[in-house]
Amino acid sequence: MYEIRSATPLDFEGINFVSAHLGYKNLSNDESKRKLDQLFNSETDFVYVAESKGIIIAWLHLFLARRLASNDFFEIGGLVVNPNQRGQGVGKSLINHVMNKHQSSIRVRCNQNRTEAHKFYEKISFENKKVQNVFEKQSHTKE
Repeated sequence: MYEIRSATPLDFEGINFVSAHLGYKNLSNDESKRKLDQLFNSETDFVYVAESKGIIIAWLHLFLARRLASNDFFEIGGLVVNPNQRGQGVGKSLINHVMNKHQSSIRVRCNQNRTEAHKFYEKISFENKKVQNVFEKQSHTKE
C-alpha cells in the first residue's frame, strides 16, 4: 500500500534515488535538494510523491504552462515509478491525484524511444495529439 502526498523538502534523497531509474544522470543530493527547493518556491510547479512504508516509490512533477496565444494548461514535467512497483497502478494514481486536485487538462511529452511510456499514457486515456521535433541551441556567453 502507498500514500500519495505533496513532496516536502525532506524527500530529496528518495526523489533522487527514484530519478535514476529514468536514465537521467544521478544528481548529487545537494543538487537534487536545490532543484526541489526551487520548485517549492514556485507558484506554478507542484511535486507529488507516492510513499510506501516511509520510502519514496514514485514522484510526479507538474507545472502550469502559460502560453501567449493559447489556453494555459498543466504539463507533466516528469513521472518516475521505481521499476519494482511498476504495473501496480502507482503512476495512474499519481495522475488521477493531480487531475482531481488541479481540475484541468494535462499534457505530457514523451521521448519517441520511450514506447512503454506511450503505452502507459494511452492505456489511461491520454490522446496522442502530435509528434514534434525539439531543437536546442547552446549559449556561448562567458560568465
